[in-house]
Amino acid sequence: MERLGCYKSGKFFQRMCEFYNVSKGLSSNKVFCLAATASDAIYAGTDSGLDIIEKDGSVKNFKCGEVKVACAVKDGAYFACGNILYKAQGGECFKVCEFSEPVTGISSNDSHVYLITASMLYKLENGVFTPYCGTESAAEGLSVTNDAIVSYSGRSLMVFAGKRKHWMCIFPEHSTMPRFKINSVTFDEKLDFVWLGTDKGAFIYDNSSSWFGHSEIDCLPEEEVYNISFSKNGRVLLSTEAGLVIIKDGASKYLPAKRWVCEEKVNDAIAVGGDIWTATDSGISRIYEKETTLEKKAEESFELAEKYYIREPGFITRLNNVSERDHKTGSVAITDNDGLWTQTYVGALSFAYAVTGDEKYLNAARRSMKACALLTKITGIKGFTARAVRFSGEEGFGTGLEEQLDGGEWHKSGDPDCEWLGETSSDEMTGHFFGFSAYYDFCADDKEKESIKEIICDIVDHILENGYRLCDIDGLPTTWACWAPSELNGKSMWNWEKCINSLEILTFLSVAYHVSGNEKYRKEYLRLAKDEHYLLNAAQHKKDDGRVTHIDDNLGFLCSLTILRLEDDPRIRSYILMGLRHHWDYERAEHCSFFNLVYGAFGGEVCDVEYAVKALRDVPADFTYVPFFNGKRKNLEIDTEPELWGGKKQFKEALPLDERNPHNFDTNPYTISGGKDRGAQSPSCYLLPYWFGRYYGVIE
Repeated sequence: MERLGCYKSGKFFQRMCEFYNVSKGLSSNKVFCLAATASDAIYAGTDSGLDIIEKDGSVKNFKCGEVKVACAVKDGAYFACGNILYKAQGGECFKVCEFSEPVTGISSNDSHVYLITASMLYKLENGVFTPYCGTESAAEGLSVTNDAIVSYSGRSLMVFAGKRKHWMCIFPEHSTMPRFKINSVTFDEKLDFVWLGTDKGAFIYDNSSSWFGHSEIDCLPEEEVYNISFSKNGRVLLSTEAGLVIIKDGASKYLPAKRWVCEEKVNDAIAVGGDIWTATDSGISRIYEKETTLEKKAEESFELAEKYYIREPGFITRLNNVSERDHKTGSVAITDNDGLWTQTYVGALSFAYAVTGDEKYLNAARRSMKACALLTKITGIKGFTARAVRFSGEEGFGTGLEEQLDGGEWHKSGDPDCEWLGETSSDEMTGHFFGFSAYYDFCADDKEKESIKEIICDIVDHILENGYRLCDIDGLPTTWACWAPSELNGKSMWNWEKCINSLEILTFLSVAYHVSGNEKYRKEYLRLAKDEHYLLNAAQHKKDDGRVTHIDDNLGFLCSLTILRLEDDPRIRSYILMGLRHHWDYERAEHCSFFNLVYGAFGGEVCDVEYAVKALRDVPADFTYVPFFNGKRKNLEIDTEPELWGGKKQFKEALPLDERNPHNFDTNPYTISGGKDRGAQSPSCYLLPYWFGRYYGVIE
């Protein structure tokens, strides 16, 4: 089909993150404030003292008590512990002086350092902090530029100005100032604007009479803001109750806990070079960027998968028990969808080999294909495929035999060191027909083609001989593997599955005919398509579900991809494309890389490919799971419709992948909060859409 051309994606910056806590040398996880010197040393005020993080990552501790105020200067940093002022210089800390009341703020301009307590502003002159001017109210913070000094107290703003310098106080009762509690003030000295962090969000004061908050400037956060700072490249960093918010190029970006910051409430954030450092009550995060390309990311993702995610003889799913995002600590999970997820990997590598001709992809695909072939043989039932296998010495071996476990039943095999999981679903079959067919076309030698043909035909024959069902070792049909016309078209209990299941069986028969050339499969395919109106079912295989069922979305696009790759009849293709277009229109709001690229390959050039590329860029490069918390965000609208379908409240807008967890296109992108800890997603979630998009020329 004709397309206007592919999307050319060049270099981009991949966001990365590392954490500092007591295990990394901090004196305490509770960090109040941050400051940085020209040498890139980071000064962190904690509830037990000052920690200095050197450029090489080493940490020095100076224990003196609670440090909530710190200010970097040319030769080090000043910091206060209650009434006592200290200075850090040359890797050492020493006492400077003591005041009659606690220090509440320290700030500097090009020529002077200023300090404020509740009742007095001080100025550093000749190495001594001397009283400069008393305050009008109990001062709680300080921000200075070369031209201005600003403080605040509760709900009032205090500006030190005039020919005869004095404090001018602005109160909401006597001005246009909104009513809020001020948490911090920061000068944008280039424009003479004052930024305020408040309990009602961020506000900008024009230093005259106008105030601008979220209602006037959309990108300003509404959540409580504790601190605000500026970077040299124009970014504004806002420490909020809902994570870190970055304003860049007129747009706001949320970096939530625990992907990017240690917890929801961020106490402080600073920019140092190209890095961002954040302080929370649970530690410090360093957010940095690595220049890369989509192809380089694909290579690294493949290396990561091969190094950590392969379970012998070649299965790949997810990792469990990953500690502190270190893949070495994890173990490959045995799941009830081992076949589906491993075949997703096989399919991804098959497309990679078709594009590159690199035998590393061929060899890896061959190994994992053979593992999937084992699932089709281990049951001893011709054509009946196991969900998973486990071997002697692996977790759970010898337990749960012939008992319901994880949606299926474990059974002994002819090999005493191997057990297999039954109750196989339509999900598994969809994965197998996708993976086997892709490997058959792009990778298989003649011997492998014969083997795959045998597997595929055995499975389809089993389905046909058992009335369009999979029958387990007990002779009973499995719960979800049903493609029988009498069930799908005749019973209301299948109303929500009949269309996707119709597409599935047409896909299976299409693959069987493709690998065997046996006309019986084509004949049955056409009979179901016409006489049982399966083709019309497939024309709208996505049912309106209030966006609460996402497992079938992945299955629908896998099937559409497979059948459209093989079907040549334009009349039949038109109905399959109806279903694909309808499904994509429904899923379009998710900005899913896989869905968009499949639609782009077969449905037309308008597929929001730029969102697909953005999603590929946004996938965290380590693929780890973290709990994510977005319940305090006010920039996203709540959708209550899912409650009508038995679901939970969720956002109306799908969150970007760097604000939630990576997934295999089968989970809810609208979830407010959730996520797993101590795990990692298979890199297949990146590799499949990337290499598929490359093969079909949707992306370059």
